[in-house]
Amino acid sequence: MNRTRLPAFQRPLHRWVLGLALLCAGLSASAQQGPQGEVARLNVQEGAVSVSPAGQDRWYAARPDRALGIGDRLRTERNARAEVYIGQAALRLDGATDVEFSGPDEISVGRGDVQLRVGDDPSGQSLRIDTGNLSADIGAPGEYRLSTDSATTWVAVASGQLTLRGQNGASQRLTDRQQTTVSGRNLAAARNTRAQNSSFDAWVAERNRFDSAGGWPGPSRLAQPAAPSAATIAREQQIEYERAQQAQQAQWLEQQRGAQAAQQLQEWQRDQEWRQQQEWRQQQDWRRQQDWRQRAEQDRWQQQRQQQQVQQQLQQQQQQALRQQQELQLRAAQAQAQQQQQLLQQQRAAQQAAQVQQQQQQLRQQQELQLRAAQMQQQALAQQQAQQNAMRQAQEAQLRAIQQQQQQHGTAPAAPRGDDPRRLWTSPDSR
Repeated sequence: MNRTRLPAFQRPLHRWVLGLALLCAGLSASAQQGPQGEVARLNVQEGAVSVSPAGQDRWYAARPDRALGIGDRLRTERNARAEVYIGQAALRLDGATDVEFSGPDEISVGRGDVQLRVGDDPSGQSLRIDTGNLSADIGAPGEYRLSTDSATTWVAVASGQLTLRGQNGASQRLTDRQQTTVSGRNLAAARNTRAQNSSFDAWVAERNRFDSAGGWPGPSRLAQPAAPSAATIAREQQIEYERAQQAQQAQWLEQQRGAQAAQQLQEWQRDQEWRQQQEWRQQQDWRRQQDWRQRAEQDRWQQQRQQQQVQQQLQQQQQQALRQQQELQLRAAQAQAQQQQQLLQQQRAAQQAAQVQQQQQQLRQQQELQLRAAQMQQQALAQQQAQQNAMRQAQEAQLRAIQQQQQQHGTAPAAPRGDDPRRLWTSPDSR
Protein backbone atom coordinates (compact mmCIF):
# COMPACT_ATOMS: atom_id res chain seq x y z
CA MET A 1 0.00 0.00 0.00
CA ASN A 2 1.32 3.35 -1.02
CA ARG A 3 1.64 5.75 1.88
CA THR A 4 0.95 9.39 1.28
CA ARG A 5 3.63 11.72 2.57
CA LEU A 6 2.44 14.43 4.87
CA PRO A 7 3.16 18.05 4.05
CA ALA A 8 5.71 19.77 6.23
CA PHE A 9 3.14 21.98 7.97
CA GLN A 10 0.97 18.95 8.93
CA ARG A 11 3.76 16.87 10.52
CA PRO A 12 3.69 18.68 13.92
CA LEU A 13 -0.10 18.33 13.97
CA HIS A 14 0.24 14.64 13.21
CA ARG A 15 2.71 14.18 16.04
CA TRP A 16 0.46 16.11 18.43
CA VAL A 17 -2.61 13.99 17.52
CA LEU A 18 -0.60 10.80 17.86
CA GLY A 19 0.75 11.87 21.28
CA LEU A 20 -2.79 12.77 22.41
CA ALA A 21 -4.05 9.35 21.29
CA LEU A 22 -1.25 7.60 23.19
CA LEU A 23 -1.95 9.69 26.29
CA CYS A 24 -5.67 8.89 26.15
CA ALA A 25 -4.88 5.23 25.72
CA GLY A 26 -2.51 5.31 28.70
CA LEU A 27 -5.07 7.06 30.88
CA SER A 28 -7.76 4.62 29.83
CA ALA A 29 -5.49 1.69 30.61
CA SER A 30 -4.53 3.11 34.00
CA ALA A 31 -8.19 3.74 34.84
CA GLN A 32 -8.97 0.10 34.13
CA GLN A 33 -6.24 -1.42 36.33
CA GLY A 34 -7.23 -4.43 38.44
CA PRO A 35 -8.60 -7.77 37.47
CA GLN A 36 -12.25 -6.82 37.91
CA GLY A 37 -12.24 -3.19 36.78
CA GLU A 38 -14.19 -0.41 38.46
CA VAL A 39 -17.16 -1.07 40.72
CA ALA A 40 -18.17 2.51 41.59
CA ARG A 41 -17.71 6.07 40.42
CA LEU A 42 -17.39 9.28 42.40
CA ASN A 43 -20.20 11.58 41.25
CA VAL A 44 -20.27 14.58 43.64
CA GLN A 45 -17.87 15.86 46.25
CA GLU A 46 -17.97 18.83 48.60
CA GLY A 47 -14.95 19.71 50.69
CA ALA A 48 -11.83 17.62 51.16
CA VAL A 49 -12.31 14.08 49.78
CA SER A 50 -9.38 11.65 49.50
CA VAL A 51 -8.84 8.34 47.69
CA SER A 52 -6.37 5.57 48.49
CA PRO A 53 -5.89 3.07 45.62
CA ALA A 54 -5.95 -0.64 46.35
CA GLY A 55 -2.74 -1.94 47.89
CA GLN A 56 -1.45 1.51 48.83
CA ASP A 57 -1.31 3.45 52.07
CA ARG A 58 -1.03 6.92 50.59
CA TRP A 59 -4.04 9.19 50.10
CA TYR A 60 -4.65 11.41 47.07
CA ALA A 61 -7.09 14.24 46.47
CA ALA A 62 -10.17 12.88 44.69
CA ARG A 63 -11.77 14.38 41.61
CA PRO A 64 -15.36 14.09 40.37
CA ASP A 65 -16.16 11.23 37.99
CA ARG A 66 -13.25 9.16 39.30
CA ALA A 67 -13.55 5.42 38.88
CA LEU A 68 -13.21 3.28 42.02
CA GLY A 69 -12.14 -0.35 41.88
CA ILE A 70 -12.06 -3.24 44.31
CA GLY A 71 -9.84 -2.47 47.28
CA ASP A 72 -9.99 1.32 46.81
CA ARG A 73 -10.74 3.42 49.86
CA LEU A 74 -12.63 6.72 50.02
CA ARG A 75 -12.45 9.19 52.91
CA THR A 76 -14.19 12.49 53.66
CA GLU A 77 -12.72 15.03 56.03
CA ARG A 78 -14.72 16.96 58.58
CA ASN A 79 -17.51 19.12 57.05
CA ALA A 80 -17.03 17.36 53.67
CA ARG A 81 -19.49 15.16 51.74
CA ALA A 82 -19.41 12.82 48.76
CA GLU A 83 -21.79 10.83 46.53
CA VAL A 84 -20.78 7.58 44.84
CA TYR A 85 -22.79 5.69 42.19
CA ILE A 86 -22.70 1.89 42.46
CA GLY A 87 -24.79 0.67 39.56
CA GLN A 88 -28.37 1.68 40.39
CA ALA A 89 -27.41 2.63 43.97
CA ALA A 90 -26.25 6.00 45.29
CA LEU A 91 -24.02 6.00 48.37
CA ARG A 92 -23.81 9.34 50.25
CA LEU A 93 -21.01 9.97 52.78
CA ASP A 94 -21.12 12.56 55.56
CA GLY A 95 -18.02 14.27 56.96
CA ALA A 96 -15.36 12.23 58.83
CA THR A 97 -16.38 9.00 57.08
CA ASP A 98 -14.22 6.36 55.43
CA VAL A 99 -15.36 3.39 53.30
CA GLU A 100 -13.68 0.62 51.34
CA PHE A 101 -15.04 -1.11 48.26
CA SER A 102 -14.27 -4.70 49.27
CA GLY A 103 -16.03 -6.32 46.30
CA PRO A 104 -18.35 -5.64 43.38
CA ASP A 105 -21.36 -5.38 45.71
CA GLU A 106 -19.68 -5.15 49.12
CA ILE A 107 -18.84 -1.97 51.04
CA SER A 108 -16.95 -1.75 54.35
CA VAL A 109 -17.67 1.30 56.53
CA GLY A 110 -14.89 1.90 59.05
CA ARG A 111 -16.48 4.93 60.74
CA GLY A 112 -18.88 7.72 60.04
CA ASP A 113 -22.40 8.24 58.69
CA VAL A 114 -23.65 7.02 55.29
CA GLN A 115 -26.96 6.99 53.40
CA LEU A 116 -27.73 4.46 50.68
CA ARG A 117 -30.45 4.86 48.07
CA VAL A 118 -31.04 1.72 46.01
CA GLY A 119 -33.07 2.00 42.80
CA ASP A 120 -34.88 -0.61 40.76
CA ASP A 121 -32.38 -2.80 38.91
CA PRO A 122 -33.58 -5.47 36.43
CA SER A 123 -30.38 -7.40 37.09
CA GLY A 124 -31.38 -7.87 40.73
CA GLN A 125 -28.48 -5.98 42.25
CA SER A 126 -27.90 -6.68 45.97
CA LEU A 127 -25.48 -4.87 48.25
CA ARG A 128 -23.77 -5.72 51.48
CA ILE A 129 -22.45 -3.23 54.01
CA ASP A 130 -19.94 -4.36 56.64
CA THR A 131 -19.08 -2.48 59.83
CA GLY A 132 -16.87 -3.29 62.77
CA ASN A 133 -19.53 -5.37 64.54
CA LEU A 134 -22.12 -6.52 61.93
CA SER A 135 -23.07 -7.01 58.29
CA ALA A 136 -26.17 -5.64 56.58
CA ASP A 137 -27.57 -7.42 53.47
CA ILE A 138 -29.71 -5.13 51.29
CA GLY A 139 -31.80 -6.90 48.71
CA ALA A 140 -34.69 -4.49 48.02
CA PRO A 141 -34.93 -0.96 46.60
CA GLY A 142 -35.26 1.75 49.22
CA GLU A 143 -33.39 4.21 51.41
CA TYR A 144 -31.14 3.20 54.29
CA ARG A 145 -29.09 5.09 56.91
CA LEU A 146 -26.14 3.72 58.85
CA SER A 147 -23.81 5.26 61.43
CA THR A 148 -20.96 3.37 63.09
CA ASP A 149 -17.94 3.87 65.34
CA SER A 150 -16.66 0.26 64.94
CA ALA A 151 -18.09 -0.87 68.31
CA THR A 152 -21.68 0.37 67.94
CA THR A 153 -23.79 0.63 64.79
CA TRP A 154 -27.06 2.50 64.28
CA VAL A 155 -29.21 1.32 61.34
CA ALA A 156 -32.44 2.93 60.10
CA VAL A 157 -34.67 1.86 57.20
CA ALA A 158 -36.78 4.61 55.66
CA SER A 159 -38.11 2.23 53.01
CA GLY A 160 -37.04 -1.19 51.83
CA GLN A 161 -35.72 -4.21 53.69
CA LEU A 162 -32.38 -5.36 55.08
CA THR A 163 -31.05 -8.17 57.24
CA LEU A 164 -28.46 -7.65 59.98
CA ARG A 165 -26.07 -10.54 60.59
CA GLY A 166 -23.68 -11.07 63.49
CA GLN A 167 -21.67 -13.87 65.04
CA ASN A 168 -23.01 -17.34 65.88
CA GLY A 169 -25.75 -17.09 63.24
CA ALA A 170 -27.47 -14.11 64.87
CA SER A 171 -29.68 -12.15 62.47
CA GLN A 172 -32.31 -9.43 62.57
CA ARG A 173 -34.60 -8.10 59.84
CA LEU A 174 -35.63 -4.44 59.53
CA THR A 175 -38.34 -3.11 57.24
CA ASP A 176 -39.99 0.25 56.53
CA ARG A 177 -39.58 2.90 59.28
CA GLN A 178 -37.66 0.67 61.63
CA GLN A 179 -34.34 1.39 63.30
CA THR A 180 -32.05 -0.15 65.90
CA THR A 181 -28.73 0.39 67.63
CA VAL A 182 -26.53 -2.70 67.95
CA SER A 183 -23.54 -3.03 70.27
CA GLY A 184 -21.08 -5.89 69.96
CA ARG A 185 -21.00 -8.73 67.45
CA ASN A 186 -24.00 -10.67 68.79
CA LEU A 187 -26.54 -8.02 67.70
CA ALA A 188 -27.18 -6.99 71.30
CA ALA A 189 -29.57 -4.03 71.35
CA ALA A 190 -28.13 -0.89 72.88
CA ARG A 191 -29.76 2.31 74.01
CA ASN A 192 -30.14 4.73 71.11
CA THR A 193 -28.08 7.81 72.05
CA ARG A 194 -27.31 8.97 68.48
CA ALA A 195 -27.69 12.69 67.79
CA GLN A 196 -29.61 13.58 64.61
CA ASN A 197 -27.50 15.23 61.87
CA SER A 198 -30.00 17.65 60.35
CA SER A 199 -27.51 19.19 57.89
CA PHE A 200 -26.62 15.79 56.38
CA ASP A 201 -30.32 14.87 56.21
CA ALA A 202 -31.02 18.10 54.32
CA TRP A 203 -28.15 17.43 51.92
CA VAL A 204 -29.43 13.88 51.27
CA ALA A 205 -32.93 15.25 50.63
CA GLU A 206 -31.48 17.74 48.13
CA ARG A 207 -29.58 14.97 46.34
CA ASN A 208 -32.76 12.86 46.21
CA ARG A 209 -34.63 15.77 44.61
CA PHE A 210 -31.84 16.17 42.08
CA ASP A 211 -31.93 12.46 41.27
CA SER A 212 -35.72 12.56 40.92
CA ALA A 213 -35.40 15.49 38.53
CA GLY A 214 -33.26 13.48 36.11
CA GLY A 215 -29.87 13.14 37.71
CA TRP A 216 -30.32 9.48 38.63
CA PRO A 217 -28.00 7.25 36.55
CA GLY A 218 -29.45 5.00 33.87
CA PRO A 219 -28.54 1.35 33.46
CA SER A 220 -25.20 0.49 34.95
CA ARG A 221 -22.38 1.98 32.91
CA LEU A 222 -19.62 0.71 35.10
CA ALA A 223 -18.88 -2.56 33.40
CA GLN A 224 -16.79 -1.45 30.43
CA PRO A 225 -14.69 -3.61 28.10
CA ALA A 226 -10.98 -3.70 28.60
CA ALA A 227 -9.12 -0.95 26.74
CA PRO A 228 -6.84 -1.94 23.83
CA SER A 229 -3.12 -1.55 24.20
CA ALA A 230 -1.35 1.71 23.44
CA ALA A 231 0.57 0.25 20.50
CA THR A 232 -2.62 -1.01 18.84
CA ILE A 233 -4.33 2.34 19.24
CA ALA A 234 -1.30 4.16 17.85
CA ARG A 235 -1.05 1.82 14.84
CA GLU A 236 -4.76 2.15 14.05
CA GLN A 237 -4.57 5.89 14.40
CA GLN A 238 -1.55 6.00 12.09
CA ILE A 239 -3.23 3.89 9.40
CA GLU A 240 -6.49 5.80 9.63
CA TYR A 241 -4.68 9.11 9.51
CA GLU A 242 -2.66 8.09 6.45
CA ARG A 243 -5.77 6.89 4.59
CA ALA A 244 -7.90 9.96 5.13
CA GLN A 245 -5.98 12.99 6.27
CA GLN A 246 -8.54 15.61 5.48
CA ALA A 247 -11.43 13.52 6.72
CA GLN A 248 -9.61 12.84 9.95
CA GLN A 249 -8.82 16.51 10.38
CA ALA A 250 -12.43 17.41 9.77
CA GLN A 251 -13.56 14.66 12.10
CA TRP A 252 -11.02 15.77 14.70
CA LEU A 253 -12.29 19.31 14.39
CA GLU A 254 -15.85 18.08 14.76
CA GLN A 255 -14.83 16.03 17.75
CA GLN A 256 -13.12 19.03 19.24
CA ARG A 257 -16.22 21.09 18.65
CA GLY A 258 -18.40 18.34 20.04
CA ALA A 259 -16.07 17.92 23.00
CA GLN A 260 -16.12 21.64 23.58
CA ALA A 261 -19.90 21.68 23.29
CA ALA A 262 -20.17 18.67 25.61
CA GLN A 263 -17.69 20.29 27.96
CA GLN A 264 -19.62 23.54 27.87
CA LEU A 265 -22.86 21.62 28.47
CA GLN A 266 -21.24 19.73 31.31
CA GLU A 267 -19.83 22.95 32.71
CA TRP A 268 -23.27 24.57 32.36
CA GLN A 269 -24.85 21.61 34.16
CA ARG A 270 -22.20 21.76 36.85
CA ASP A 271 -22.70 25.49 37.05
CA GLN A 272 -26.45 25.00 37.42
CA GLU A 273 -25.89 22.30 39.99
CA TRP A 274 -23.36 24.50 41.79
CA ARG A 275 -25.84 27.40 41.73
CA GLN A 276 -28.57 25.18 43.13
CA GLN A 277 -26.19 23.97 45.79
CA GLN A 278 -25.12 27.56 46.47
CA GLU A 279 -28.77 28.64 46.75
CA TRP A 280 -29.47 25.72 49.05
CA ARG A 281 -26.36 26.57 51.06
CA GLN A 282 -27.37 30.22 51.18
CA GLN A 283 -30.81 29.20 52.43
CA GLN A 284 -29.20 26.94 54.98
CA ASP A 285 -26.77 29.68 55.97
CA TRP A 286 -29.65 32.15 56.21
CA ARG A 287 -31.59 29.75 58.40
CA ARG A 288 -28.51 29.10 60.50
CA GLN A 289 -27.92 32.84 60.80
CA GLN A 290 -31.55 33.33 61.83
CA ASP A 291 -31.23 30.53 64.36
CA TRP A 292 -27.91 31.93 65.49
CA ARG A 293 -29.42 35.42 65.82
CA GLN A 294 -32.37 34.11 67.79
CA ARG A 295 -30.05 32.12 70.00
CA ALA A 296 -27.77 35.15 70.32
CA GLU A 297 -30.76 37.32 71.28
CA GLN A 298 -31.91 34.73 73.79
CA ASP A 299 -28.37 34.39 75.14
CA ARG A 300 -28.01 38.18 75.31
CA TRP A 301 -31.38 38.51 77.07
CA GLN A 302 -30.42 35.76 79.49
CA GLN A 303 -27.04 37.38 80.06
CA GLN A 304 -28.69 40.73 80.72
CA ARG A 305 -31.12 39.09 83.10
CA GLN A 306 -28.28 37.27 84.82
CA GLN A 307 -26.29 40.50 85.00
CA GLN A 308 -29.28 42.30 86.51
CA GLN A 309 -29.71 39.53 89.03
CA VAL A 310 -26.01 39.62 89.81
CA GLN A 311 -26.12 43.41 90.18
CA GLN A 312 -29.14 43.15 92.47
CA GLN A 313 -27.39 40.52 94.53
CA LEU A 314 -24.27 42.68 94.65
CA GLN A 315 -26.31 45.71 95.72
CA GLN A 316 -28.04 43.65 98.40
CA GLN A 317 -24.70 42.30 99.54
CA GLN A 318 -23.22 45.81 99.57
CA GLN A 319 -26.19 47.16 101.53
CA GLN A 320 -25.97 44.27 103.96
CA ALA A 321 -22.21 44.78 104.27
CA LEU A 322 -22.79 48.52 104.84
CA ARG A 323 -25.37 47.78 107.54
CA GLN A 324 -23.01 45.31 109.15
CA GLN A 325 -20.18 47.85 108.97
CA GLN A 326 -22.41 50.52 110.54
CA GLU A 327 -23.45 48.08 113.25
CA LEU A 328 -19.82 47.21 113.87
CA GLN A 329 -18.89 50.90 114.01
CA LEU A 330 -21.77 51.56 116.42
CA ARG A 331 -20.73 48.64 118.58
CA ALA A 332 -17.13 49.81 118.46
CA ALA A 333 -18.20 53.33 119.48
CA GLN A 334 -20.30 51.92 122.31
CA ALA A 335 -17.44 49.70 123.42
CA GLN A 336 -15.06 52.68 123.24
CA ALA A 337 -17.47 54.81 125.30
CA GLN A 338 -17.79 52.02 127.83
CA GLN A 339 -14.02 51.72 127.96
CA GLN A 340 -13.70 55.48 128.48
CA GLN A 341 -16.32 55.35 131.24
CA GLN A 342 -14.52 52.45 132.83
CA LEU A 343 -11.23 54.33 132.56
CA LEU A 344 -12.81 57.41 134.14
CA GLN A 345 -14.32 55.31 136.90
CA GLN A 346 -10.98 53.59 137.40
CA GLN A 347 -9.20 56.97 137.48
CA ARG A 348 -11.74 58.34 139.95
CA ALA A 349 -11.46 55.22 142.08
CA ALA A 350 -7.69 55.48 141.91
CA GLN A 351 -7.83 59.16 142.87
CA GLN A 352 -10.22 58.42 145.74
CA ALA A 353 -8.05 55.53 146.87
CA ALA A 354 -4.99 57.82 146.68
CA GLN A 355 -6.79 60.50 148.66
CA VAL A 356 -7.95 57.99 151.25
CA GLN A 357 -4.45 56.55 151.42
CA GLN A 358 -2.99 60.06 151.79
CA GLN A 359 -5.52 60.93 154.48
CA GLN A 360 -4.77 57.69 156.26
CA GLN A 361 -1.05 58.39 155.98
CA GLN A 362 -1.57 61.92 157.30
CA LEU A 363 -3.71 60.53 160.13
CA ARG A 364 -1.04 58.00 160.93
CA GLN A 365 1.58 60.76 160.90
CA GLN A 366 -0.61 62.90 163.20
CA GLN A 367 -1.19 59.94 165.47
CA GLU A 368 2.54 59.24 165.47
CA LEU A 369 3.25 62.90 166.27
CA GLN A 370 0.65 62.90 169.04
CA LEU A 371 2.07 59.64 170.35
CA ARG A 372 5.58 61.09 170.29
CA ALA A 373 4.34 64.26 172.03
CA ALA A 374 2.60 62.18 174.69
CA GLN A 375 5.72 60.13 175.12
CA MET A 376 7.82 63.31 175.46
CA GLN A 377 5.36 64.73 177.99
CA GLN A 378 5.50 61.48 179.93
CA GLN A 379 9.29 61.62 179.80
CA ALA A 380 9.21 65.25 180.99
CA LEU A 381 6.81 64.36 183.85
CA ALA A 382 9.00 61.44 184.73
CA GLN A 383 12.01 63.74 184.79
CA GLN A 384 10.12 66.29 186.99
CA GLN A 385 9.06 63.57 189.36
CA ALA A 386 12.64 62.34 189.46
CA GLN A 387 13.87 65.85 190.14
CA GLN A 388 11.22 66.36 192.82
CA ASN A 389 12.12 63.04 194.38
CA ALA A 390 15.77 64.04 194.29
CA MET A 391 14.95 67.41 195.91
CA ARG A 392 12.87 65.74 198.61
CA GLN A 393 15.59 63.32 199.23
CA ALA A 394 18.07 66.24 199.46
CA GLN A 395 15.76 68.16 201.82
CA GLU A 396 15.26 65.12 203.93
CA ALA A 397 18.98 64.59 203.97
CA GLN A 398 19.51 68.26 205.05
CA LEU A 399 16.84 67.91 207.68
CA ARG A 400 18.39 64.83 209.04
CA ALA A 401 21.71 66.48 209.06
CA ILE A 402 20.29 69.41 211.04
CA GLN A 403 18.56 67.12 213.48
CA GLN A 404 21.78 65.27 214.02
CA GLN A 405 23.61 68.51 214.68
CA GLN A 406 20.99 69.58 217.21
CA GLN A 407 21.13 66.26 218.92
CA GLN A 408 24.83 66.59 219.16
CA HIS A 409 24.65 70.11 220.63
CA GLY A 410 21.60 69.37 222.78
CA THR A 411 19.67 72.24 221.75
CA ALA A 412 17.31 72.42 219.00
CA PRO A 413 16.85 75.55 217.10
CA ALA A 414 13.55 77.09 217.39
CA ALA A 415 11.53 76.63 214.36
CA PRO A 416 10.14 79.71 212.88
CA ARG A 417 6.49 80.18 213.31
CA GLY A 418 4.23 79.52 210.67
CA ASP A 419 6.95 77.77 208.75
CA ASP A 420 7.12 74.10 208.03
CA PRO A 421 10.57 72.83 208.96
CA ARG A 422 10.33 70.43 206.03
CA ARG A 423 9.97 73.30 203.75
CA LEU A 424 13.26 74.94 204.27
CA TRP A 425 14.02 74.91 200.68
CA THR A 426 11.76 74.86 197.68
CA SER A 427 12.62 74.60 194.07
CA PRO A 428 11.95 77.48 191.83
CA ASP A 429 9.60 75.34 189.87
CA SER A 430 7.44 74.60 192.86
CA ARG A 431 6.98 78.27 193.61
